[in-house]
Amino acid sequence: MKSVFPNFSRCLLLAGIFLFMSLRAFSLDSKEELAAYMDGLIHSHMKEYRAASGVAVIIRDDELIFRKAYGYEHLASAKPADAGSTLYRLGSVSKLFTWIAVLQQVERGHLDLDADINVYLQEFSIPETFDEPVTLRSLMSHTPGFEDILLKIFIREGESSPTLEEIFRKQMPRRVRPPMKEASYSNHGTGLAQYIVEVVSGKRFETYVEENILSPLGMNHTTFRQPLPGHLKGSMATGYSYQDGVFREKGFEVVPMTGAGGASATADDMAIFLRALLNHTAHDTISLLDSASFAIMREPAIQHANFMNPALHGFIDMSPAHVRIIGHGGNTFLFHSMLALFPEHNTGIFMSFSGEQAAPICNLILQHIVKMYFPASQTDTTLTKLEDDYLRGFAGTYIPNRRPHSDILKIIGLISAVEISVEGEKLRFTDPYGEVHIMQAADSTTFHVEDKNIYAGFERAPGEKAEKFYISDFPIIAWERATGLYNINLHVLIFLATLAVSLYILLVWPWLYFARKRYDKKNRMRNTLPLFPKAAAWMASLLIFLFYIVLLLSTEGNEIVFGIPSSIRAGLILPLAAIPFVLLMVVNNIYIWNTPNLKRLSRIFYLMATIVLICGILQLHFFNLLGWRF
Repeated sequence: MKSVFPNFSRCLLLAGIFLFMSLRAFSLDSKEELAAYMDGLIHSHMKEYRAASGVAVIIRDDELIFRKAYGYEHLASAKPADAGSTLYRLGSVSKLFTWIAVLQQVERGHLDLDADINVYLQEFSIPETFDEPVTLRSLMSHTPGFEDILLKIFIREGESSPTLEEIFRKQMPRRVRPPMKEASYSNHGTGLAQYIVEVVSGKRFETYVEENILSPLGMNHTTFRQPLPGHLKGSMATGYSYQDGVFREKGFEVVPMTGAGGASATADDMAIFLRALLNHTAHDTISLLDSASFAIMREPAIQHANFMNPALHGFIDMSPAHVRIIGHGGNTFLFHSMLALFPEHNTGIFMSFSGEQAAPICNLILQHIVKMYFPASQTDTTLTKLEDDYLRGFAGTYIPNRRPHSDILKIIGLISAVEISVEGEKLRFTDPYGEVHIMQAADSTTFHVEDKNIYAGFERAPGEKAEKFYISDFPIIAWERATGLYNINLHVLIFLATLAVSLYILLVWPWLYFARKRYDKKNRMRNTLPLFPKAAAWMASLLIFLFYIVLLLSTEGNEIVFGIPSSIRAGLILPLAAIPFVLLMVVNNIYIWNTPNLKRLSRIFYLMATIVLICGILQLHFFNLLGWRF
């Protein structure tokens, strides 16, 4: 059991820092105080979230005011991490380079942000599901209306990497909503943009970025190539998971859609990139884009609701209510990065950490930096009180619009659900990082989250329950009320009932049969079920139960995103094989109810077991687990 005091030393350290802060003004002008503050934050968070190494740089007014590496590039050799030479995976921070590449091609007249992207695609096409076409503008703002696909977004080092043509021929995401209506973060949308840059430039994306972004800026220790080129390979920070009290070395993660998350870079190179972004992509005498083109990346595309940050064309608006922050986060399984710009303060931050459990670090450190150096004013946010009945109309389960629809990971939508409940005169919810927040009404559909100084908004028709839920500093996803078959309690009930019925049939029936045969010699007025109906039920239960076991044993951690394990591929035949036996049970029910001298309780149980197993099969169908749907 986890101790209620797991991080006492960290709490003591932070308490000391905050006490010191309260006694004097704290400013970015003091590099010494900034260094001391960052050291305390980073050391404590790396210890808590098991990061093996990390780097951070801060730029202000074109000056590097903080630069430091922490931990070890490689633990076994005790090689310290270095801000100038150690490479970290950028994850989705890579997308910023992709959007710059797109806008460069727009400037050169090769691309049109508002054209149907099918005019640029050669080996495949986007289905015409809706009247409105998918455009580069919608790809840049994460509003193309695609479902999310997680299968095969990573491959293991040494495996053959598919081309973009192969990916989109086999794995074109389904269009589930019209474009430019709602933001839903899409790696495949960025992959399409990468492919389009390759088509119009005639170059592989890795080469294009080197020639048009990295080399002009002097980012000589940054690459989109996977595996890393020889001169950089020896400087890559090792990725680790923390298991059983020790760090375990993991391999290099390859991202097939390179422009969506395949970059690796040093902190010093990212400091150059920060300077360029703070100066409209200009660095020294080089400018990647003209100022008008770069301004597009910061322009709003859509806004989900009042008080919500807009979805931008490239950057993500991560702003709390009182200070503007734009940038991008990036996560692989083993690396976690963030680039954040404070445009009004000419300040930029880049952080990256190695460690499978280290995902929360960047967000937590950014929150502390905001509270320290960019605090909210003391002016109270205007709040209001809502009637209890009206307030209860916001409560419920909400599922993210960023979820798989058509493959066997559909269940992720339900697992990622957010529960909102009423707590007194306020609402309570758990954010995407697992933190619990209390929200108080600012108006009839907007709530203020005090501890982060952000807003949560709802879409709600008069007289109805709320249908949509939004978080202001996370504008790339919307949540929608779970209705109909997207009911977690219903699916838990079906699963438990199917499991219980299967185990009863598999274990209790054989035991009863042998017990009666051996010990029960008296004649009965009512007979038990005949052998044939029992055999059909037993086989159906066995096949469904074995499939549950296969899923349990084959889905350890995040391994499934690298591809469907062979055990699941083989195991998917089990529920299909169970269907004929379930159908036999349906027919057997007719025979059983027309056969005299059978126990009434046995008849009722057989009927209920048939219904439960049918529901279990339908549940597998709902979650795309009938057949090979991947």
